[in-house]
Amino acid sequence: MDKLQEIKARISKLKGYENAKSTDQYWMTKEHVDFLIDRTELSVKQQAIIEEHQRQQEVTVNQFRQAREEIQRLTKEKEHYRKSLDIIAGNPKVDSLEIAEHIATQALEGAAE
Repeated sequence: MDKLQEIKARISKLKGYENAKSTDQYWMTKEHVDFLIDRTELSVKQQAIIEEHQRQQEVTVNQFRQAREEIQRLTKEKEHYRKSLDIIAGNPKVDSLEIAEHIATQALEGAAE
């Protein structure tokens, strides 16, 4: 940034610069003009990178939200499976596969609702 400080110091020494109109013209060395152009181009590139990172962050946040919702859904589904197995295992009247299947089907249909 030494070059920028040099340019600022030089401009601050110009007579009348503080009160200059936007159309007033001043001269600068080619080296300083090139430096300012390079800094401007770099700034534009950095802004594009920042915008791309913001876009990627939005996508990531959305994917995280969807994953969290899917985890919650699967957790509820797992709980329904566990409850239906508890019913089957804890019921002494369940002595056949057909009855167990019927209880499990009812429990799972409740999970789908």
